[in-house]
Amino acid sequence: MSRWSVLAFHGWGWSAASWQPWQNWFTAQGADFWAGDRGYWGSPQWEWPQLGDRLWLLTHSWGLHWLPPELVARADCLICWGGFTAYHPEQEPARSQSQHALGQLRAAIAADPLAGLQGFYRQCYRPQTAPELPAIAPDRDRLLADLEQLDRSQLTVKPLLQIPQRLLLHGESDRIVPIERAQALVAQLQPTAWKFWPRQGHALPVTAIADCQQWIQAVVVE
Repeated sequence: MSRWSVLAFHGWGWSAASWQPWQNWFTAQGADFWAGDRGYWGSPQWEWPQLGDRLWLLTHSWGLHWLPPELVARADCLICWGGFTAYHPEQEPARSQSQHALGQLRAAIAADPLAGLQGFYRQCYRPQTAPELPAIAPDRDRLLADLEQLDRSQLTVKPLLQIPQRLLLHGESDRIVPIERAQALVAQLQPTAWKFWPRQGHALPVTAIADCQQWIQAVVVE
């Protein structure tokens, strides 16, 4: 019997826990599910289990940038929420504005990681209301180190084009990765299916779970 593996990669400031509803959904369909974790609230999770015959990759935001190349080479399907090729736009004044905003986030995390992340989550969830984060101090050094990577990240799209099915989902009200950046990614990634979601922000994979699942079921070719 063939096995189906689904591996998930979260964005900056998030954790593997954000994928729990998706784990429930995929395991109910017979998939083996694993979520990587950058380790902002504990030990990092880097070692994925043995892969099945089919491999799906889920990414949120910067998660698209820390996909291991060996998984990309084997993947049958990529589902990307809130993705981007580079965090900062190329054109001015948008580039300088984006760099300034990231600098403010860096300063907020350095001063108070939990409060800084709570402010970031408020931006991610808008126009919805963000939940309160647990009063557990995150790893300041790891957050700041990954912010430096985010600041310089430049995605190489070409290997992703070899994945047979590429799905792109993006919130039209995204305040972290504006819709113009998603439109640019559509042009580069050439997804087999894509959808911009009205009245949704950067937290789309946790604020519109049922709608996203329904859409995925409708567009994926088995």
